[in-house]
Formats: sequence, C-alpha cells, structure tokens
Amino acid sequence: MTLKIAIPLTLLSCLLLWACDTKTRNVDACGDGFVDPGEQCDTTVGEHSCASLGYYNALGTLTCTSDCQFDDSACGGRCGDELVQGPDGETCDGGNLNGQTCQSLGYGGGTLACGADCAYDLDGCTNVCGNGLVEGDEGCDDDGVAPGDGCSATCTVEEGWECAGTSPSRCAPICGDGQLVGDEACDGANLDQKTCESLNYHAGTLVCASDCTLDTSDCEAAGRCGDGSIQGGFGEVCDGAELAGATCESLGYHGGTLACASDCLSFNLTSCEAQGRCGDALIQTNHGEVCDGTLFGGETCVTQGYYGGTLACSSNCLFLDLTSCAETGQCGDGLIQVAFGEVCDGAQLNGQTCEGRGYYGGTLACNANCQGFNEGQCLGRCGDGVVQTANGEQCEGSDVGGQTCAGLGFYEGTLACNPATCRFVTTNCTGSCGDFVIQAVHGEECDRSQLDGQTCVSQGHYPGTLACDPDSCQFDFTGCGGSCGDGIIQLEHGEDCEGSDLGGQTCESLGYTPRSGGPLACLPGCVFDESACVEKSANADLATLTVSAGTLNPVFSPTTMSYGVSLPYSVTSLTVTATAADAPWATVEISPAQPMTLAEGVNPVTVTVTAENGTQKVYTISVYRWGENYTSANIGEMLYVPSGTFQRDSTATNMSQVSAFRMSQYEITRAQWTAVTGWADPSDVADSSGTSDPVQKVNWYAAIAFCNKLSLLEGLTPVYTVSGVDFTTLTYAQIPTTSDATWNAATANWAANGYRLPTEMEWMWAAMGADSASPGMTNTTGYAKVFAGSTGSNVIGDYAWYSANSGSKTHPVGTKLANELGFHDLSGNVWEWAWDWYAASYPAGTVTDYRGPGSGTNRVGRGGGWGSAASGCTVASRNGSNPINRSNYFGFRVVRP
Repeated sequence: MTLKIAIPLTLLSCLLLWACDTKTRNVDACGDGFVDPGEQCDTTVGEHSCASLGYYNALGTLTCTSDCQFDDSACGGRCGDELVQGPDGETCDGGNLNGQTCQSLGYGGGTLACGADCAYDLDGCTNVCGNGLVEGDEGCDDDGVAPGDGCSATCTVEEGWECAGTSPSRCAPICGDGQLVGDEACDGANLDQKTCESLNYHAGTLVCASDCTLDTSDCEAAGRCGDGSIQGGFGEVCDGAELAGATCESLGYHGGTLACASDCLSFNLTSCEAQGRCGDALIQTNHGEVCDGTLFGGETCVTQGYYGGTLACSSNCLFLDLTSCAETGQCGDGLIQVAFGEVCDGAQLNGQTCEGRGYYGGTLACNANCQGFNEGQCLGRCGDGVVQTANGEQCEGSDVGGQTCAGLGFYEGTLACNPATCRFVTTNCTGSCGDFVIQAVHGEECDRSQLDGQTCVSQGHYPGTLACDPDSCQFDFTGCGGSCGDGIIQLEHGEDCEGSDLGGQTCESLGYTPRSGGPLACLPGCVFDESACVEKSANADLATLTVSAGTLNPVFSPTTMSYGVSLPYSVTSLTVTATAADAPWATVEISPAQPMTLAEGVNPVTVTVTAENGTQKVYTISVYRWGENYTSANIGEMLYVPSGTFQRDSTATNMSQVSAFRMSQYEITRAQWTAVTGWADPSDVADSSGTSDPVQKVNWYAAIAFCNKLSLLEGLTPVYTVSGVDFTTLTYAQIPTTSDATWNAATANWAANGYRLPTEMEWMWAAMGADSASPGMTNTTGYAKVFAGSTGSNVIGDYAWYSANSGSKTHPVGTKLANELGFHDLSGNVWEWAWDWYAASYPAGTVTDYRGPGSGTNRVGRGGGWGSAASGCTVASRNGSNPINRSNYFGFRVVRP
C-alpha cells in the first residue's frame, strides 16, 4: 500500500473510532452539532481537513453541507476517484489505465492493472527473453538464449560485454576490461594462461595487444620448432630441411635419406635404418662387415687358433677383435699357459735349464707343442753310475770313495750316499763336537751356541758372555766377570763391599745423620748392611718468628706459612728474626737481609728453612708500610689506600689487583664545588640540607671537569684530556647536557699526579676496607658486605643516609660513622661517579688495575644514595647511568696518587 492510500485510510479509521466514542443522543437531527450515524459532519468539519481525508490539495478548504456531508470540491483529486491526476504522481486510478497496456510499456504481453497507490501494477505483465525485442527490464535481447554471446539466457548483459540498445541486441566484448570473453584471445594482463611456451615457442614474453589479440613478437624472437632455424640452446638438433650438415652416413649408417623429427629434438632415422649400420646386430657383408655386435659369422677364439677367450667385434664391424683371445693365449706366443698344459713356449723355458733338471750342463729346448722339454743337448748328471767329483759329487750309489763316519769326524755309525744329490748321507752317523748337539756321554759341556741353558751367573760368575770352545765343546769363561767372595770389590757388578773391606764408607758418608747410630757392615751378598745407620731429619719447621715492629697476623704457628704486618708511615725499617725447630741441623735464611729498609706499600719477606735432609719450607711475610695521607687545601684529607688483591664477586677465581692510591675522605660538598670551580652550585636545594652536603645534579662530564679544575688549582698535572676543551677557561655552560661523542672519548693520563675519579675496582677496594682485617692478605669476603663498614653485627643506619633515615634528601658529609679505612658515606647520601664505562658483568679471572671496558653507553655509579633501599647500598651494588645524567642523587669523590 502506498503512502497516498495509507494516509486517508488512517484518518478515516480515526474518524470512525472517534465517532464510536462519541456519546449519541436519541434525537437524530442534522444541525444539532453532534455527528450522528450516517452523518460525516454536523455544522462544522471538526478536526477533519482535505489533507486528513487524503486529498492532494492539502491547503483546500473542507466544509460541511446542510445535509451533514463533507463538501470536498475545493480539495482537488485523490487516489480512488477514477481520475488520473498525473501532476500528483498518478499513472492510473482504479480501472482507468490512462490508455496504457503491458505491450505499450515495453513488455511482451500480459494484463496491466492499477495498484491501490494509483501506480501501475506490472506483476501481470510478462517479458519474452530471446524474442529479439528489448522489453521491460531486459538489459538486452539478441534473439536467442544461449549464454556466452554477451546477452545471457535471462536477457542481462554478461560481464565483460557491451550491448547496443537495438532490437535485437548486438553485443561485443569490452577489450581492455581484463575480462576474457567472446572472440578475445586475451585482455590486458589476462592471457588465458597462455605463454610463449604453451604456443610452442621456446621462450619469450607473451603480451596482449590493444585489440585483445596475442602479440607473439617476443616469442618469435626466441623461435620455435618449425621455423626453419635450429635453436640449439633449446635442444633442437634440426628444423625441417635444416639438418646442421648431418646425414645418414655422418650418423654411422651405410646410407639413406636423413629427416628431422616433428619436435626438432631428434632425427627421423627411418630411411637410414633401412640401409643398416654397424651395431644393428646384422652383418652387412655388402658393406664390408665381418661381424656386428655379438654376431661373428660362426667364428670363435678357438677357430682363430687360441686356447679360448671371448671373441669381440671391432667398433666399425670390419674386423674381429682378438684381444680377449690373445689374453687366453696360444702355443707360440712366447707366453707359458700352464692352464692349457704348456710347460714352455719357444725360448720361454719357465726358468728350466739342463742344470735345473739334474744335468751338469748343456742347452735345454722346448718341444713344438709347448707340452714338454727337449733334453737332447744336456750333459751328465747324478745317478749315471759315475762319481763326477769335478761336478761336486762325493759318491754314486754304493760307491762312497772309501769314506766312513769316523773319517768325517763323527763318533760312530754307517755312511751312505744320497741317490738324488750324490752327496754323503750322515744320518746314520752318531754325532760329533760341532754338530750343535751336546753329547754329555762323550764328555761335551756345550756344542757351539748350545750352552745347555747355562750363563756366567749360573756358573757362579758375574754377568758376561759365556762361550763354548769349538774344538773341545767345553765352557769358555773368558767373557764372564768375577764373583762375590773373590776379595775384590767389583763396583761395576753392584758390590758395595767384600767381607771387612767397606771401601772407606761409613753411615755418615752414605748420607745418614752424624748425630748418632751404629757402625756400617757388609752382608754376604757384598752389599752394605745399613740397618744400624740413622736417617737425616726432614724437620723444616720454624720454632720462632718475630718482627721488631708491629704484630704478625695471624699469630705465629709452625704450620702457618703466610703472615702480614701492617706498619704506620713513620716506621722506616724492620728486623725479622727466626729460629729453626731442629737447629743446628736445620738452617734458616731470611731475604732480604735484616734489618730491612721499608718502602711505602708492600715489602715482601721470605724465611726459608732447610731441614737436615734438604727438605725446605718457605714462610712469607707481607710487611705493609702505609703511605702518608695527603691534605688538600681545597677538599681536605686524602686517605691512603694500600695496594692489594680482593675477590670481586662470588666466583673464587675472579680476583682484582689494585695499586695504592689516596681518596678523599668525604664526598665533594656543595661549598667545595663552588670554591674550586667558581661555578654556581648545580644542586637541587630542595633535596639538600645545606652547603656541607654532597654536591648533586652533577653529570659525569662535570665531575671530570671538576677533577681537572682542582688539579690546575693546586698546580698538579690534570689527568683528563677532552679534544678541543681548555679546562682553564671552561665554563659550566660549555659542559654538554646531551650525549657528546667528544666528551665520551675523554682519555686519562694514569701517570699524572692530579685528581681523578676512582675506578670501579679502586672504589670497591676502599669500600670493603682493603686488607685492614688481615694486612697483606687477599680479601675474599669484602665484596659481600651489606654496607661500607659492615662487621656483620652493626647496623646500616649508623653508617649511611639511605631511604629509611634520609627524609628524602642529602645530609652533611661525615655525619655517619666511617668504614675501616676512615672513609665516610661510601654507602648512601649520594651515588658516586666512577671512571669506568658500565658493563653488565666483569671479565673473568684475575685483572690488574682494571679500568673498565673501552667504550659503552653508561658510566658506573657506586654506593647508593639517600633514596636507595639498604639493598642498593651494598659494597657490590652498582648501576650504570648516562654520563649526561644530572640527577639529585648523583655526586662524586676524587682520588690521586
């Protein structure tokens, strides 16, 4: 329902409801002011108007007639009055269709109706898609319903097409829209998945022309099979009639006409193969072939005169390959083939000679069949019944030339002749001296190298070489030594003595103690009997160890090897004395010579005790003479800190060695800052109790500037150099407040005598109290102190201003207790700048005078400050802060040599 119909009906419903709600009177009279049943109005129209009754002229005047009916003549028309009011948007009204039909409105047929909203109801109209007429809401009609021609089966324009507004429609693809339709070969980048290769070209880039046809010009540059050119780079060996000079003959065939295969990748050999070739398993005798592959025309190695082997065909099929046959061999080839019964071959006699075959000389020859020898030219041999002494024969058969076993040196037996060698056989002769068999029954002790297991020693002599007399078969002792008991001390054979002859030796000469013991004696084996001798003492202990000044630490004990002595600067010499527990047999040597002059710092002393037997013990004393404190006219006392070694963390092998230095007893104060530099106090006064407090809000750049200013003020050599900076004229405003590469590259002259910031290891050594607990000893526990000055039983509040007692501000320096060396505020009050660049961890192992990494982003801060928790005030606590940081919790103290 349209708005035009909805408004009047709504108003009419309200009117009827109102009429129902009105209390009626029993008098039915028009003009009584009441709208009675059958009346539209009475006297007045009430709340009704032209608009409320659905008329188009909302401004018209609605009146009530004398018969109590609406007079709407001034309201104009309305939907439902059977009049088509076109200016008011009506196309029809009821049965009035204003002369229109479905066909006149462009539909193929059907019944046109008028809707309740006075607009055409087209539901009864129908279109006929495919009749060649564009009608109704058809986008096109090409006189057909087949899809894919631009106009779909439902007469809508298909994607990628455009259709002319004619009947029937004429549709054409839209070239350039990327849609591949109709007769388009391509459209823009849409190549329908075609490539140069899919079009049988070898390579190239296929593109789409502006008219949606394929542009193959780049493909053609790469070529394809069939273009008459051989593209060898793409595997072509020929192309059409172009064969690159190849023929059937060049390919090994006997003849024929060569052609190119359809894919250009190989030759068509059909005609060639009809003519045959060497290797086709056919013997073409008309082309001179005698064999082909494994075909040999019935021939074998044996038919060729060889013992065997595998016959082969030459690569050109023109002759037989006899290589394998020759390897098997034949009689007459100069090689002896034993496997085929040959014992010789021509001049090759396999090493045989007349002599080798038992003759005494002559010339041996080979039979013609290589199967035996011709011995016709060989001379006589053993077994011919004649003793030929000229040829070394001793006998012949039973003829032994009158010899016997006894005549040949044997004890007894029967002599015989060897029929094969014509030499004497002495097998039945019974031995002789020199036959390497000891015949004791004939009085032999030995026979040549056969000594019956005897040696010089087993025969009662000292080692040597026992021999056998070759003539008598008796022992020869010439090569043996003497023996114990012969009255001669033979040292070379291990004899110490002979009976009462001790060779002048005594217990003392043998290294035993002279202080007591019995006499030296000789045992039956000619060695010393030292049972009554007494060993020298190995006691190398000290009985006493004393120093002329100070106190040994720890207290002397013979089993304690290392000691320390701490002496004030005023003591310039010392005498160390010691006595051996086993004196006078043990001796004592003290180095250096005593008394000794003391230098500032460590003076090492060694006490070496040598026992009677040479055993040594070395006791050491580290005599530490403290250096003199230095008083600065500008910042007060600089306390001496001795050199030493300490463990810097929980790893026992991480040791730091530090040289001696002097450090300011207090942190630099606000008053000292302004007095030394002439600059304004940078401190945040809200976080300070006065000018005796440590200066703060000093960045690292300003701290090293202060050091140089103080050095210049006291006539000392400044430590720090910053390229382009003159510290004599430097103003506070010239100190960078942002990271500065030049200031970050500041260098230190460690040999200068001026003031500088402490290194991190120097600060830590001073904070733990150096070696004050055990002078000269390595401090292995100080790193774990919970604050500077901690003994384990005292409390941090007595030594440090920190978060729990500071009231969130600094306090005058020195108002808390000092640590073991006399330094105040090393824990708390303000963090103190150190020289080092900050690194997350220290290097491993032992370091000496470590000064931190070569570069970094942050500089080290130590000691904690007024805002730090107790855990931040430990000796090991550290942080890294940007050198530009001007913080109200950062200050510093200084050191110098």
